[in-house]
Amino acid sequence: MLIVNLPGGGVQEVGETELLWLRKAFDSEWKGATMLRLVGDRIYSAEKVSDLVDKFQAAKVRLTEFTAPDVKVKIVVSSERIRQVSESNPEIYHEQAKSILDFGGRVFLAVREAPDEARQKLRDAKAITS
Repeated sequence: MLIVNLPGGGVQEVGETELLWLRKAFDSEWKGATMLRLVGDRIYSAEKVSDLVDKFQAAKVRLTEFTAPDVKVKIVVSSERIRQVSESNPEIYHEQAKSILDFGGRVFLAVREAPDEARQKLRDAKAITS
């Protein structure tokens, strides 16, 4: 279990395998916070993205960085949680999204990287930590 510092001074325990992805929160969500998308929930942390990445990597979670399709935000995903990478459909997702990361359970994330590039990033993450 990892301890995540919440805005306002609280803490929450998060299991290493619960993380799907994290990114800097949008100002409309919680200005200055980091959003963590977990298996069954979304929480916000007072910690920086880089500090949370360090925590999860220390817990041996394989992480891969992707780019959001519509804003200049880096998204760090748990590589092991991705079930499939498929080509994006511009009628459903943002027109700059090239791939859809499928986490299972009807949880998807659109990213700017092309499917082959996304798959290679995931393979590289697996090779680095193996």
